[in-house]
Amino acid sequence: MKLVLIGLFGVLGVFARYFFGILIGKYLAPPFPYGTFVINLTGAFFIGVIYVLGTERSAIPPDLRIGLLVGFFGGYTTFSSYCLESLRLVEEAQYWYAAAYFILSPVLGFLAVLGGTVLTRTIIGGAI
Repeated sequence: MKLVLIGLFGVLGVFARYFFGILIGKYLAPPFPYGTFVINLTGAFFIGVIYVLGTERSAIPPDLRIGLLVGFFGGYTTFSSYCLESLRLVEEAQYWYAAAYFILSPVLGFLAVLGGTVLTRTIIGGAI
């Protein structure tokens, strides 16, 4: 049942991200990526809510909790998982790992996107 819920909620999360991003884009224009920004923040907020209700209060059955956390919010935004994992490292007093994960993920993620973009543009002959 857990895998079915992850898959079902994952699809719903992807569609929620897509349509919510379009809706936000109608009201808040570029160049700032408001859609992704709002999606990341709302995802981070609600993953915290689901985490507390599911793990600390047992108000959400385990399979449903995993379906929501991994499926819906995994499809909606991975930023929320990144935030939750950072918090869990802090709560476990793993401060060095928390700091490294919190700082290195966006920095190295940006460098990875840059590297992939530059490499691909170089290979296909596009502008850098």
